[in-house]
Order: sequence, then structure tokens, then C-alpha cells
Amino acid sequence: MSTHVFVGPTITSARITSILPGAVVHPPVQHGDLLRLPLKAGDRVLIIDRLWHQSAPVRHKEILMLLARGVAVYGASSMGALRAAELAPYGMIGLGRIYRALRSGLMDDDDVAVLQEPDGRPLTQALVNLRAAFERAAVANRITGSEAQALTETARRLPSTQRTRTALGRLMAEDGVGDVYTTADIWGCGTPYDLKREDAETALRVLAKDHSTAAEAPTPGWVEEPWQTSFVRYWSAAFAPAADSGLPFLPLLQHQQLYDPAFSRRWRTHVLSRLLAPGGQRPVHKGAVEDFAARRGLALADLTAQQLSYWLTAYEQVHVDSGEQLILLMVRSARLDDAWPVYPVSRAESGPLFNAELPTEDHVLHALRVNASALAENPGHTTAHLAADRIAAHLLSHWGLTADAGADERDAAARDRGLRSFTAAVEIDRAFYLDALTSVSSATSTGARASART
Repeated sequence: MSTHVFVGPTITSARITSILPGAVVHPPVQHGDLLRLPLKAGDRVLIIDRLWHQSAPVRHKEILMLLARGVAVYGASSMGALRAAELAPYGMIGLGRIYRALRSGLMDDDDVAVLQEPDGRPLTQALVNLRAAFERAAVANRITGSEAQALTETARRLPSTQRTRTALGRLMAEDGVGDVYTTADIWGCGTPYDLKREDAETALRVLAKDHSTAAEAPTPGWVEEPWQTSFVRYWSAAFAPAADSGLPFLPLLQHQQLYDPAFSRRWRTHVLSRLLAPGGQRPVHKGAVEDFAARRGLALADLTAQQLSYWLTAYEQVHVDSGEQLILLMVRSARLDDAWPVYPVSRAESGPLFNAELPTEDHVLHALRVNASALAENPGHTTAHLAADRIAAHLLSHWGLTADAGADERDAAARDRGLRSFTAAVEIDRAFYLDALTSVSSATSTGARASART
């Protein structure tokens, strides 16, 4: 059984391991982090902090995915307490006073939010800690209970991103409670009382004492309900490790979509087999496609010229027979139906669509290294800054299209590869473009050296 803890400014790594030896400590959680972990039934995850502004938050269904696999997920203090309050009916376990306050509606996310550096260093104060400090000052008879409440309401007026010591003092003065704020002396008595840290320590102690695992708990009833969406499938492909290197399946499949010349043929077979021969891949004939279309009420004659032009090139509308037009329409539209999981999210689902004989993993790993190297040389050299027109020209050449190919031809070529459009293909290729350039350059240099020796 392994225990993973996601933490930022609330509590230090050293303190975590002193309370819970053996815990694997991670930075604040963000979207995708939970799915990247090599978790199995019986493992445990404790969420404390997340990055509030720099990245997308951990999604609720990412946590449900873990719970469905028999992983115990706990939450406390900050984002963990928020998600636990929301997902308690589904089996997430909340711990601490902040969790209980959120669960009962006495707090919300503004109470626990803190602006922080990417490394987790806090830049502002959490409202929950400020309120606790004011209340303790009232208990110590430095201020009254009503004054403590007034100070809390003034602090609440500041957005969580602006609750610094300086900004708090300035706003207290503007609200006419500056003298009361000074009398409370929450800074002179040390840092404000840290309820978030206390809750984190409480949660760690619970996990240190409780050696039971989620695998021993009964499977929650909701697992059998239709809770998984196309987003859940996409996140699995985008984040869950699918190779020995830890790479997820999505970039591996995307690389073949863009760079394997035979992928369009395999995609065609994959889609038609899923339509007409569910459960197995076998050749599908035009006659079977026409019969299938007729049963489903799909007729080319019912489509407008604009609809036909969306799926077929000008050449195909004139020179391709109706049976092939139907096939092209079905193959190119399949990826756009999110309700139909035709797009695989794992090697097991992909079957022969994914060619395991190709050095795809090597290319993707090299692309990551090249991108990281470019970024290290210049922070402005991110893949987002690559020129879209250069990537487009590169793909057109690689796919055997001319530079003046029309939008219909470009989109058709992309959709034949299971991509939504040529524009989408260009965006996906940002991750692989530099690798492709260096691979071509390396191949050219190798060829030149071989020619020089002959």
C-alpha cells in the first residue's frame, strides 16, 4: 500500500514525513496529476493543496476514477477539503474542521484560497486563518467578539489574491477599524493561527494510525451507473501511463495519426468495423455500408450541397461513386461523435489501429527532450510560439498535399486520420514538430555522409 500526499504552502514535506513516514509527497495537485500516478486498489491519496491560478484544478471525476478503482482518496485543509465536501456521497473522505465547515455550508472556496508561487510559497493569507486569528484575539480579550467579526468581514472584501499583510492594514484603515486591527495584534503575536496546517496534521495522523485500505471496502454502487463521459475517456488517454517510459497513450496515438502514412487506411478499417462488425475487425464492403446507411435513414440525396462540401472535397463530389462517398462521410464524421467511443484511449482498445512495430515511443520521448531543450535555452521558445504556417506547410508536404491545397482537401486529409480538422492537426503537431525537423535533419546528414563515403 502506498500513500501519496499533494501539498503546497499549507505544510512542509519534512513535517509530512515526520508524521507519516513513507508518504510520497507531491507538489500541489492540478488537473491530470492523480491519473499519472501508478495507483492500484488499496493505495491512498491525500489531497491538501492545489495551484489556484496557474493551472486547471483537479476534476471531480478524476477523483471518481480513483475511487472506482479501489483507491482511497482523502481531503483536508484546502482544495482537499473542498473536493471532499463535494464528493463525500461518493466515497471521498474529508478530515478536519475546515472540511466539516465546508460540508455544512459555513465556508466556501474563498475562505481557503491562497495565492502562491509555482514552488508553493504562499503570497497571501487564507481568510480561514485570519478569522481564526481574530477570534483568538477576542478570546484573549484584546478585542471584542463583534470587533473580531468586523475585522473578518473587512478581510473578506479583499479578493484572495490580494490578502497580503500590507493590503489588509490599508483596507482596515479605510474601513475605520485600523485601530482595532492594530489592537488585535495578530502579527505581533506571531503569524495568524494556521487552521489549515492543523487540519493537515490531523489528516496525516489519521492516515498514520489507520492501516485499512480501500480495497477492503465494498465497491460503491454508483460505479455501475453511467458516470463516465467522453471527457473521462480523454483524460485517461492524456494522463494515465500507457508505456514503460510512463508516457500516456494519447501522444503515442497522435504521433501515428500525423506521421504514419498507413494510419488513414487503418482508421478507415477501424471505424467501419466498429460500425458494421462490432467486437471484431474485418473487411467491410461498400454494399454492407450502403445497407447500414439505408437502415439508419442516411441518404446522400438528403444532404445539402453545403453539408456535402463539409465532408467531401470538390473532386470527390464529382469523381467518386456514391458508395465510396458514404464510406468517406462515415469515416470522417466518426471522430466528431463524442457519444460514440470510437476513438481508443488505450492500446487494448486500439487493437490493430495502433502499430506497435513503429518506433513511436522513441519519437515522442525525443520530442519532449527537444522541446525541453529549446525552452531551457530561451523561456520564449515554447511550442505555443511555433509558427502555425510553418507547421501547416510541413504537414502538407508530409501528407503528400500541395502547398495550395484547399481547405476541403486539408480537412479531408486530417479527418481520414481521425483528426477533427487540419487546424486541429496543426495544433497537435506543435508537440512533435521540432522532433520531426531534427529527425529530417539527422536523416539528411546521415544520407550525405553515406554518399560521401561511396
